[in-house]
Amino acid sequence: MINTDFFIENFKNPKQEKIIQFARVDPNYSGGRPRLIFDGESTVSGKAYPYLASYTPAANDRVMLVKGVVVGKIV
Repeated sequence: MINTDFFIENFKNPKQEKIIQFARVDPNYSGGRPRLIFDGESTVSGKAYPYLASYTPAANDRVMLVKGVVVGKIV
């Protein structure tokens, strides 16, 4: 089975930039671009992140980002 660390390690670019990231939507989210709490961190990001039109953010959603864009909820 492929775990999260293996997945991320194998999809980094040559600059060692993480292309794929996992996070949770801020529990206080109420609208607009969501702020996120990234895996391994305990504080909400200062940046609000764009998301695909096919996804509607909700507080506490577990999400996946590709190159800084929320692509959807992980269920």
